[in-house]
Amino acid sequence: MHSFTDYLSKRINNKRIETLLEFPSYVEIETVNACNARCPMCTINDWERNYPTMKDDVFNKISDELIEYKRYLERVSLYRDGEPLLDKKLPSKINKFTEAGFYNTSIATNVALLNEKKSRELLESGLGLIVMSIDSLNKDVFEKIRVRLNFEQVRDNAIKFLELRDKINPKCRVWIRMIRQEENKHEWNDYHAFWKKYASEQDRIYYYNIFNWGGQLDNYKAIEKSFEPNLPCVVLWSLMVIFTNGDVPLCNVDYNNKFPTGNIMRSSIKDLWNSKVMHERRKWHLNKEKSKISICTNCNVWDQKTGEELISAEYAEKVSILNAQ
Repeated sequence: MHSFTDYLSKRINNKRIETLLEFPSYVEIETVNACNARCPMCTINDWERNYPTMKDDVFNKISDELIEYKRYLERVSLYRDGEPLLDKKLPSKINKFTEAGFYNTSIATNVALLNEKKSRELLESGLGLIVMSIDSLNKDVFEKIRVRLNFEQVRDNAIKFLELRDKINPKCRVWIRMIRQEENKHEWNDYHAFWKKYASEQDRIYYYNIFNWGGQLDNYKAIEKSFEPNLPCVVLWSLMVIFTNGDVPLCNVDYNNKFPTGNIMRSSIKDLWNSKVMHERRKWHLNKEKSKISICTNCNVWDQKTGEELISAEYAEKVSILNAQ
């Protein structure tokens, strides 16, 4: 039988569990908790946090510790629930990591604000990865999903960024992502072929199936069966999320911090990662008791079927079935 720990190791870059417990491999720093769009698969209308921007002292404490422990890090992402391009200081924040010798910083954006000026600033700052969320090539479908955004503007911004990337910072990877849902689920082949024309070999074009935000998304409609609820969540062994005020929630799904881990201004990242509450959560997930945390019970945010597989979906489903017996 494949063990849960084998599964977790395979999912998280084949790292040993003991190594994963020393420090998070991935950190998401939410420097802005605001957005210019209102997408139906997002929970923005339910956000209850009232601190839209991260103060410099909070960011500096976080980034100083991450730089100190950079040997453990796979990636530092300067976004979470908000649109990161609303942060006017974003290029300088990326540059702090670049100057410290850490080059795998990333953002995820809806691309609407990614004009040529911002593109140049991000590329010159040393950005390592940009995830572009573009859900359709059909204007009507796109604008139904990405409410308040203009399809042509987003498409053209993305193409221009790719052109500039090749000239300014060729090492910056571009991931173009579709959130696959009822309105666009038949578009994948055409979508992939279109963006493949502009992408380089280091880039990635992929989809995520719409997910349920741990059961918190209203009117959620699945488009594929998920095996994820029967598996321990990779987040507890890989990812730390830090909100604008320094709060550390359970995970990237806990957008209102209903299950707090602590605050970065009172504890270090390393201490929070190895805290009693984190070890307890991991134990519950390994012992098939994840339902003790309500939003974990049926959460499918880390379902692995993504268009270009990172690991075999069949493997993950086998682990799920065998360990459920």
